[in-house]
Amino acid sequence: MTPHEHVTPIGRFIWVLVALLILLALSAGSALLELGTLNTVINIGISVMKTLLVMTVFMHETEARALTRLVSAFGFIWLTMLISLALFDVVTRSPVPAPWIDLG
Repeated sequence: MTPHEHVTPIGRFIWVLVALLILLALSAGSALLELGTLNTVINIGISVMKTLLVMTVFMHETEARALTRLVSAFGFIWLTMLISLALFDVVTRSPVPAPWIDLG
């Protein structure tokens, strides 16, 4: 093993596993609650936390070169922009009833 290699202790992986499982339980539990649009906000927040955990621990972003961190940050920003645009599209639409529903 060269002095430049970094070995992550197994305890760190176990703590990340526990944190990911807790976040999974939170997202599954929030799906059972009727919170309206707050469900979407909560679940996106939970997914961002899970993504950041995976990026920092499994992708070793904290020990990566500056260019690797920059590319990862731009990818994360791009994903945020796509999610924001999709949410903006959904929120600004007016509801259209199905043609077989009689409103009158």
